[in-house]
Amino acid sequence: MVPDGGAPTQAVRLVVTPLWSDVSMPDVVAHRGASADAPENTLAAVAEARRQGADGLEVDVQRTVDGALVIHHDATPRRTTDAGEALADQPLGALTLADLRTFDAGAGERIPTLAELLDAAGDLPVLLELKDPWHYPGIGDEVVAELAGRPAVVMSFDPTAVRGLAAPGVRVGQLLAAAPDAALLDDIATYAELLTVDHRAMTADLVAAIRERGMSPGVFTVNEGAEMRRMLELGLGLDRIITDRPRCLRQLVDVQH
Repeated sequence: MVPDGGAPTQAVRLVVTPLWSDVSMPDVVAHRGASADAPENTLAAVAEARRQGADGLEVDVQRTVDGALVIHHDATPRRTTDAGEALADQPLGALTLADLRTFDAGAGERIPTLAELLDAAGDLPVLLELKDPWHYPGIGDEVVAELAGRPAVVMSFDPTAVRGLAAPGVRVGQLLAAAPDAALLDDIATYAELLTVDHRAMTADLVAAIRERGMSPGVFTVNEGAEMRRMLELGLGLDRIITDRPRCLRQLVDVQH
């Protein structure tokens, strides 16, 4: 649905500043690290994203049964690790950190903790997606506490997980799989600074509507060269593009710039 282009009358307008890089071109954000070339959501993917020229990282945060914040996308470790049959289909939130440490997440990598991820990222900015937060009550506040003032974006598809999060350095983001209508945009603008939408739903009108409400527009997950070019050449005015292939997008951004 294409949102109404009119400015809202009641939404709280937030002052949005550029995330990290040149405001004239979108930031290149490595999806689960440089996940096309290294095991996703691992420290190797972080290092590869840096080598490929990413401006930032997007990773997924869940919580183990013993309270460790860890970086992992799927609900279970089956697809991403060599977990044996006894544990492969167990929910991540039912496993301990010690369980996860026994898994190979690809090329000898382990599932990292959030603290390890932040340490490996160094000065590379991070977008932290709260994955399936309804399984992990309070995870948003725990992530904010772990950040301890470090600048980061905390975001989710579930608005209840991020609505109300507030701490120095933390910017709240909302993820959407489809184009919102005007009423939903107005609501999101009351608590989020960033709105990141499936690239197939993004249009110039939607970018304008997001900006009119004081938010920063972005898209996920753009992996094909032709779609990367479309995102850049349409003049959409995006602030970030999330991709598994940061090297490819970096090259196209640099040519456009």
